[in-house]
Amino acid sequence: MRNFSYIAMSIMLSVMVVFLFSCISGGTIDPNDPLKPSPDFNAGPVDPVTKAMTIEKDGIIVTVEHWSKNRLDRKYTTVDMRSPFFFVESWEQTYQSEVFHIKIVNNNTRKINVVFKETILEDEREYIYQPMMFDFLKYKFQTKKMMDLKTKNGMENARRMMLTEILGKSGEIKGGQTVEGFLPFTIPSTQAVKVWLTLAMEKEPEIATKSYEQVSFRFDYIQDLVLRSRLSTIRR
Repeated sequence: MRNFSYIAMSIMLSVMVVFLFSCISGGTIDPNDPLKPSPDFNAGPVDPVTKAMTIEKDGIIVTVEHWSKNRLDRKYTTVDMRSPFFFVESWEQTYQSEVFHIKIVNNNTRKINVVFKETILEDEREYIYQPMMFDFLKYKFQTKKMMDLKTKNGMENARRMMLTEILGKSGEIKGGQTVEGFLPFTIPSTQAVKVWLTLAMEKEPEIATKSYEQVSFRFDYIQDLVLRSRLSTIRR
């Protein structure tokens, strides 16, 4: 009887740990995520559980965590809301999104600006993708005739979730401020193994007469082509 109670207690504790981790991390990590940190990435630490990568440079700390479609749909598509990043694999590539959660800590006394026009996702097939903006996501659903109440609720949520909406056109982050949010791109080529995410920023100069300092953060990924193809086939 004692052995049974001990086993039952162990199972309950394990379930609680998994549940708490899921809450803290913002959703259960997807083991079938086709995009993972490159083993060649050495610019900073990689979290062994979440696979989030962190780079610290010039008083700025940037942490990037890739969120798979499964993970996004599981957390943000509910009975009354659709994930703003939702897509169907049969849609055109330009309508399919690759999404990253980005946290930026500005430990400087001076402000920094995220330059979204120069922030890109690129792959070894030499394709370059810029961030998807709110209006484009809205247009995507309108084009696919999916602008129902669930989608409208999801788009309202997008205004609070997307880094471009949180920071606005200026991309300004004040000194000592921490900002985080999602940044979607068009999915990379399904024939590319190597994928890179580069965040471009400008740092306010110490003297007003000087120009802004350019700072960039590059995160290296590898794409599992077999897993990417398998997931697309299963969903269709």
